Amino acid sequence: MRNFSIYLTSVLFSFFSLPSIANLEGVAVIDYQAIFLGTDLARTSFEELRESNDYKELMEEAQLKDSDRLALAEELNKDASTMSDEEQADKLKKAQSLYQDIQFLTQKMQTLENEVVQKLQANQGPSVQKVVNDLIVAKKITLLFNSQALLAYDQANPLLNITPEVIELLNQVNNKE
Repeated sequence: MRNFSIYLTSVLFSFFSLPSIANLEGVAVIDYQAIFLGTDLARTSFEELRESNDYKELMEEAQLKDSDRLALAEELNKDASTMSDEEQADKLKKAQSLYQDIQFLTQKMQTLENEVVQKLQANQGPSVQKVVNDLIVAKKITLLFNSQALLAYDQANPLLNITPEVIELLNQVNNKE
C-alpha cells in the first residue's frame, strides 16, 4: 500500500508540475487586469484623468497637507524638549488630522482611478473577448488560465503568457476605430 501511495504521488507530481504544463501545446495564461491597464487607450485615459482639474486639485491639496504634516513633524522633533505636553499633544493632533485628510483625498483619487478602470472594462470588454477568442483559435489554445488563479508561471515566456500579444492586438483594434 505504501509503495502504491509513493507511486501515485510521483505520478501526480510529474503530471501536475509547472514545467510539464508549460511545455504542453495549447496551454496559455492571460492577465486581464494587465490587459485593461496596459493598452494605449488606458494610458490615454489615465493621462486625461491626471490632467483633469478635479484630480489636480485633489493631488495639490494632498501634497499641501502632506507638506504641512511633515513641517509639524519636523517642528515636533526639533522643539519637543521645549514644548509643553499640551503643545505637543496639540501638534500631534493636528498632524493626525492632516494625515486623515490626506488618506481621504487619496481615497477620492483612487475612486476616480477606479471609475476609469470600470469604464475601460465596460467599453473594452467585448473587444477584449473577441481578441482573446480569435487568439485562442489562431494559436489552437485548448486551456487558458487566468493569471490571478495561478500561484506562479513564467511571465516572460511568450508561448505561455499571451497577455502582451492581446494588448498589442487590442491596440490595433482600438486604432482602427
